[in-house]
Amino acid sequence: MGTFVCVCAVKLSDLKMTKYALYNISRKYKTYPANLNMECKSQLLEEHENVTLIVNRRSAVRQSPKRWMFRCRWQKKLAISLALICICVLIIFAYTDQLFRNKIFSVFLSSRLTQITNVAKLQTSYPQNEQTLSTSNYPSLKPMQYLLNYSSVHLNLSSHMKTSTSDYNIFVIYTRENYRLQMKFDLFAHSLFKHTNAQLHLHIITDKESEMSVLDILQRKIRRFRRIVIYTMYDVQICSNIIQDITAKLSPYFSSMPNSYYSDSLFFLSLGLHRIADISLNRAILFDCDIVFRSDVRLLFAEFDRFLPHQLYGLAPELTPVYRHILYRYRVRFPKSNFGNPYHPMQLVKNNKNKLVANRIHEHHGYPGLNSGVVLMLLNRIRDSKTYSEVLTQYEVHRLVDKYSFKGHLGDQDFFTLLGYEYPNLIYRLDCIWNRQLCTWWKDHGYSNIFDAYFRCEGVIKMYHGNCNTRIPE
Repeated sequence: MGTFVCVCAVKLSDLKMTKYALYNISRKYKTYPANLNMECKSQLLEEHENVTLIVNRRSAVRQSPKRWMFRCRWQKKLAISLALICICVLIIFAYTDQLFRNKIFSVFLSSRLTQITNVAKLQTSYPQNEQTLSTSNYPSLKPMQYLLNYSSVHLNLSSHMKTSTSDYNIFVIYTRENYRLQMKFDLFAHSLFKHTNAQLHLHIITDKESEMSVLDILQRKIRRFRRIVIYTMYDVQICSNIIQDITAKLSPYFSSMPNSYYSDSLFFLSLGLHRIADISLNRAILFDCDIVFRSDVRLLFAEFDRFLPHQLYGLAPELTPVYRHILYRYRVRFPKSNFGNPYHPMQLVKNNKNKLVANRIHEHHGYPGLNSGVVLMLLNRIRDSKTYSEVLTQYEVHRLVDKYSFKGHLGDQDFFTLLGYEYPNLIYRLDCIWNRQLCTWWKDHGYSNIFDAYFRCEGVIKMYHGNCNTRIPE
């Protein structure tokens, strides 16, 4: 009887377990019905634990991993807004000049950039040639000399500058800044630092409006290529005053009109650079801003060792028929003259199809003129040359222009062309690979049949000259 009652009790407990166990599990209460005996309670406890374990396992399997996501729309909008603000700040920072960065974004500047931009200035007084300037009223030229360093290590400029001399003096004229000129100088500096690790001394003739742009471009390139560069800034107005007498003599003959583009004094600076440069400088090279380097500039400085004792300047030939056009009156009177002929002569001969084709002659006897995009200068020789001083007199300039019926429009390049033909011992003929001009304007203006004879340049190109705003080959 007792056994039967127990079985009934168990069955009854099963029914009650179904009712109360699920109710208690859902609320996570650990209570049990009070009308069950102790044995049934222990059995219910075990079954309740088994059910709880199964439910926990299922909930653990169904539970998805936590993901870091924005739960609200305003959080997403806030994150997107912050990202856009950061992007705008970076764009403004990248396209503003150095002065604006220092004032507005100084908090975000790195210590390295701060060290470069806040480097101390060392003012040096460059003595001028007393023999040249003693009787003149030229202002005293005191350019500022700087040292740019990619490193964040502090430098003692006073002690460093005494030992930091350079044999590679490069002059560049950067005035009247505009977008196109800025892009040219950026490419010039990029290619210069890319192909050499020499200790360079850059001499930059500029104005106050363009100075900050020069500094910004130089700092970016120096940090990128990890260079240490000395550079000197010259005020273009002071330089123009120093060579004012040269400009007054030459501009009437070598500019298209008195107030034209090439009548400006900066287009005659190369002829008086020996007055502007420090008297201690001997070798220097003047480049146009549209020069792009394809080799180490030290190789070009090595050309100075090939100068003959009386040679003062080094220039490459002009690669267009511009002086053939200018000298048409002279060539009518002297048709056998080689002045204005291409450096690589060319004749037209008949081929098998009875058509005229170009037959190049490998004799170098033409004189097409000289191009002043790259000018090598031995400054001490120029200062001491009596012949050069006499050539710059009003009488001699007028005599040369009258002799060759010459009316130019290209500034110092016209004078160098006449000087090289009348006094060939003063000019070193630089190979065209050091000044590969790309202008093809004359090909479409009446000289298409002979243009290739002038434009030809054999050899591995060392420097490209993007004159006429021509694009440089990749």
